[in-house]
Amino acid sequence: MAVLGVTFCAFAIIKEHQQTNMTPITRSTAWIYGSVSLPLAIISYPLAVWIPRLYSTEIGIDLGLIGLVIFCAAIFDAVSDPAMGFMSDRFQTRWGRRKPWIAIGVPIYAVAVWMLLNPDQGSTVLYLALFFILLRLATTILGLPYAAWGMELSTEYHTRTMIQSAREKYVLAGLIVASAIVLISEEVFDNRSASFVLSNFSWVIVTLLPLTALIVLLKVPEVAVPLAPRVSIVASLRQMTRNKLFFRLLMIELLIAGGENFRNTLSLFFVQDYVGADRVGRLYVLYFGVGLLAIPVWDWIARRFGKHQSLATAMVMVSIIAIACFMLDYGQVTEFYVLFALKGFCFGAFAYLPRAMLADVVDFDTVRSGTARPASYFAILGFMTKCAASFGGLSLPILGFVGYSVARNVTNGPTELMWLGILYAIVPTLMFVVAFYLCVTWPLDAKLHQRLERLVARKQARYSKDSVRA
Repeated sequence: MAVLGVTFCAFAIIKEHQQTNMTPITRSTAWIYGSVSLPLAIISYPLAVWIPRLYSTEIGIDLGLIGLVIFCAAIFDAVSDPAMGFMSDRFQTRWGRRKPWIAIGVPIYAVAVWMLLNPDQGSTVLYLALFFILLRLATTILGLPYAAWGMELSTEYHTRTMIQSAREKYVLAGLIVASAIVLISEEVFDNRSASFVLSNFSWVIVTLLPLTALIVLLKVPEVAVPLAPRVSIVASLRQMTRNKLFFRLLMIELLIAGGENFRNTLSLFFVQDYVGADRVGRLYVLYFGVGLLAIPVWDWIARRFGKHQSLATAMVMVSIIAIACFMLDYGQVTEFYVLFALKGFCFGAFAYLPRAMLADVVDFDTVRSGTARPASYFAILGFMTKCAASFGGLSLPILGFVGYSVARNVTNGPTELMWLGILYAIVPTLMFVVAFYLCVTWPLDAKLHQRLERLVARKQARYSKDSVRA
């Protein structure tokens, strides 16, 4: 009921907080905007790391079936993204075009999180599939308009990096909170069961999400973008597919997200069985804490050398770290902590730099077509990202195929552990090598974007005059 109350309250008063023209975005506004990412980030950790463990070890569902559910949910999520992006870009309401979707998505999201993270012992694979897919749907309804809104807050090259950086700081803070939940569960309550850990997650998320969403809806303006008339979804997609820069960015995101999701789905198994760390709470607090502290460093690198060069640097570092992890022996927990912390240093770059690059790509399209459609672009990027997320689900049946077992009374041999290491470290690294080449040859730098920014402003002014005359 509290979640529904927040939704109705938001609809009642966000109309009074609309912005019809582009004004400079302050750092405080960027920080307020990014706060919704805090609860959204908290859930990402248990979904990737703890859900497979809960439903396989404690509920008793076959690991291959769990992987299939994750794969199918990711595909459903990906397919729904373009439709959501088109609707968010195309339809205007008296409350704006981004904010209503966020208000609608919050209660659906909260219900899905609660049910997914608190299953009964008799839950079936159908139960898992239903609420996993519902959560993915809510993520689309809430997340796509939210992301597009952030890209519209400013047209300036470095300000966009600041906005995405602020959002990413909340993402990392959320992941630190998520790690702290695990740490408290292990150290304070001395309970390492997946069911207990995930129950704690559910309480935190359903409390934080409505509160942060309400604050953002009330305090952050929605910018009205006066550009060219709407076009059909078919024509829009045709124009977008002709954007070579966007296609290149899609490939970069596919390779990065695919590699990271493949690795993340296996991370709990790798940490506990390959390295021998029995408690992971401290490990992930360290990981995300270092990532948060590293954001200002990546901001400086991006300003000094460009977004694409910063992203390429992070890829090289993570690839070297992954190979080093593969070479570890069982029991080298301290060494793994050091390597994992270094990997955390690179984490933030992967999360926000591709989004900052996307905003620049949207400007390139706007100059060519005269149409502003950031949500549609983010939807297609999200489609590719979520297709890549399905790689994480595929890693589980592959792991089972090579003989690895998650049963409590089964000890995996050297061959099974070797394959676990290959899947965790080597496979993602090969994907990063290709992404690195696409990044270092990226042509859209700050100087070129300044020209695009001036052209976009001219088109906005021209269309605004035409609209007034009409």
